[in-house]
Amino acid sequence: MSITSVSEFVEVILQRSSARNKIVSYRGHGSVDFELQPSIFRKNNTKENEHILLRELIAAHPEDFHGDTSALETLVRMQHYSLPTRLLDVTFNPLVALYFACEPAKKRVIVNRDGKKSSRTLDINGQVVILTVAKHRIRYFDSDTVSCLANLSRLSWSHKKQIKTHLSLIKFNETLPIKRLLHFIRQEKYGFLDEIKPSDLDSIILVKPKQNNKRILAQAGAFFVFGLDDIIESGSIDGINVEYLTISAKSKPRILEELDRLGINEKTMFPEIERAARYITGTMSLADSASRVI
Repeated sequence: MSITSVSEFVEVILQRSSARNKIVSYRGHGSVDFELQPSIFRKNNTKENEHILLRELIAAHPEDFHGDTSALETLVRMQHYSLPTRLLDVTFNPLVALYFACEPAKKRVIVNRDGKKSSRTLDINGQVVILTVAKHRIRYFDSDTVSCLANLSRLSWSHKKQIKTHLSLIKFNETLPIKRLLHFIRQEKYGFLDEIKPSDLDSIILVKPKQNNKRILAQAGAFFVFGLDDIIESGSIDGINVEYLTISAKSKPRILEELDRLGINEKTMFPEIERAARYITGTMSLADSASRVI
């Protein structure tokens, strides 16, 4: 079944049963082909140079990161500026996820007509992913586990490759990469103990961030922060249940119009002044076209 309207979508969401000790989050993709994988892991070049990308952006714009007191806050700001990170955006508002699932997406396909091959462009269905997260995978912004995962971004690729989470707790914490990681963590948490659980670095955690960012507030945003695991697949992660809703490609424009009437549009989802200006310009252009037709 493909969702073709906001009312259909809301009905499906409201019919779902609620679960105790679990939180439901949502993510919208413009294409059903997208995976639940942070942007930093999608290309080898970015994955292997994560620590350099982070430092380059801070070096170029130090004033923008001056108030950040943790690696997580730095990653959230980097995500805001579209730099690849180990964070995956989600929302607690299903209508926000529906908005992003209606982003236009196309792909080229090969067709065979009368024995001749040719290519054509097709619009792709969108997707809303429903992620039900168990309590043991939920943390707040100041969690020690979150600090461990977020500071992996500052570790060099050669050190990341040397991490062996199968080691005993004592041997694990004696290795050079973990000592280096502890050094980074203590820069934001001075009293952090000389001990990291190996299993923590294999974690994927849903983080409730500080609501000190206009976009996070507007989008009811949260993040999954990834450790050494780089993707969420259905049934593959204990404590994270994944469900999918398909959004009809043909219905995307209609759904966006309906969401606009409910106050969910580019201006409200992206409160930066340039996005508001673009939205206002677009609506004025439509109104002007309508007046000329009349």
